Amino acid sequence: MLRTFFLIPSRIGCPSIPGTMKGIISSLKGVRELVVHYEERSLEITIEETEITAETIIKKIGQELGLAMRVAVPGEVGPGKPADTCPM
Repeated sequence: MLRTFFLIPSRIGCPSIPGTMKGIISSLKGVRELVVHYEERSLEITIEETEITAETIIKKIGQELGLAMRVAVPGEVGPGKPADTCPM
């Protein structure tokens, strides 16, 4: 079953980090689509839940980049909802 959710990074200080995150996450088995929303400072990810979990993605980003991430609650972020934290 496909699931789409938003991840919010704890911080992003370097302009190259979103692209690096996209490369890491896109390479994981079960990730079907990934969109970086620069204005909203979030990642929109669609996964096949039988192959990968949001927790696995969060752990991988933590291991590779040392960034904490969390799943956004419904309505918290998304296109047209700019974040007021986490400068990207």
